[in-house]
Amino acid sequence: MKTARWIVCLLLLAAVPATAGTLEGRGTADATAVLYFAGTQVTGTLNGTFSLTGQLVLEDEPVPFTAAGWTTGEGEGDTATLDVNAWATFAVRGTTDDGRSLVVQGGLSLSSLTADATGTAGSGAGTFFATIFLDGQQYRAHGNAEGSASGGFVPPEDPYSMELKGQGSFTLTGTLALVPSGEEETASDSPSEQTHASLAAALPWDEGAWPEALMAQLLQLLAQVEEPDEEE
Repeated sequence: MKTARWIVCLLLLAAVPATAGTLEGRGTADATAVLYFAGTQVTGTLNGTFSLTGQLVLEDEPVPFTAAGWTTGEGEGDTATLDVNAWATFAVRGTTDDGRSLVVQGGLSLSSLTADATGTAGSGAGTFFATIFLDGQQYRAHGNAEGSASGGFVPPEDPYSMELKGQGSFTLTGTLALVPSGEEETASDSPSEQTHASLAAALPWDEGAWPEALMAQLLQLLAQVEEPDEEE
């Protein structure tokens, strides 16, 4: 019986992804938010550019990197309480300081955002989850996100909306787990339902807590590298 218990314990430990390192990142975004109001409720969408610099630590070795790409998101809030919830996906590609290609794709949720009285600035904290593609391997990154943003209103394209252009800065701090080679998806694969289900189960949020289309995009980004646009 003791031998059987040891075997069970070892199997359970093997099923838990080992921590492969850490991630510390500092990001900036230049984005446009389009806002719609209904009473005190406000909803919005976000699109913009996104850059990320920071450092991975893999097997005790620091790996500084710089990357740039895009971000898109959605949010909702209450103008009476000035509380805001926001969700965003991002994809950046770049290089490590020693010249290796790197891609970081994932999403973050800020659920404790507080806007100022003008509605043009705010700050908050939440969590992030991402896949890092480096040296033919994939790492899942998970940890804390903190951010702040400010901007100004501009003439909107949609007369029934309000449009805000601004800049944001944030920090990502978390741990990395190496994805076993048998669970990786290649760029030419179409991620399977099993892969999506496995990723959804690993997320730090309930899948239904995100806007449906944004969650679908997040799962796609986590599973495989997004092909760059031809003009890039």
